[in-house]
Amino acid sequence: MLEQLHAPFFVQKVAVSRQLAGHDRTAALVSMCTGKRVLHVGCVDSPIFDPRSNLHLSLLNSGVCTELIGVDADENGLRELAQHCNQPLYADLAQVQGPVDIVLIPEVLEHVGNVASFLEQIDRIDFGNVVITVPDAVQCYPRHFDFVDRDETFVEIVHPDHNYWFTPYTLLNVIRKYTSWHVKGMFFFNNISLLLIASKEAPVDVS
Repeated sequence: MLEQLHAPFFVQKVAVSRQLAGHDRTAALVSMCTGKRVLHVGCVDSPIFDPRSNLHLSLLNSGVCTELIGVDADENGLRELAQHCNQPLYADLAQVQGPVDIVLIPEVLEHVGNVASFLEQIDRIDFGNVVITVPDAVQCYPRHFDFVDRDETFVEIVHPDHNYWFTPYTLLNVIRKYTSWHVKGMFFFNNISLLLIASKEAPVDVS
């Protein structure tokens, strides 16, 4: 086994469910937000905003959320998004007034310059659950990385604004390191990402 080749200090094990592995991204997230007050962080999907595929508009047009709030640092993108919806849109997390049931943070964390500061801002919001998705280096490895020996060139298929790749352990580690949230589950998601669900409150023991 792999772990037998390494000192125990370096062996990390994380429970990851395959329950959502093949699920469609938009359909799964819309389902999770049904009947909920939702804060959608990164709602513009900058700089590739497309109203035909934008997740925020999919959430809005599905009509499943009891309340939908969007926040994104791209103010120009927010103005463009505002032409397609009449929900509250903010450029700063400090402007958001809770409470909300779900803080949805899909494919955002890898763009953030200071993850600790960002998670601290999220923690100030009154929320029930936080749902985070990030690209997963493990699932992406076969299709996103190559090395051309002839040119000694590494080829990486990645959004040019990304700062990090995550794995199950590194995603769990930043949540444990920078928040006091209780992780409720981690999933391989839509064949490319990881999905993590956490809450501020500890799970109730009903045993």
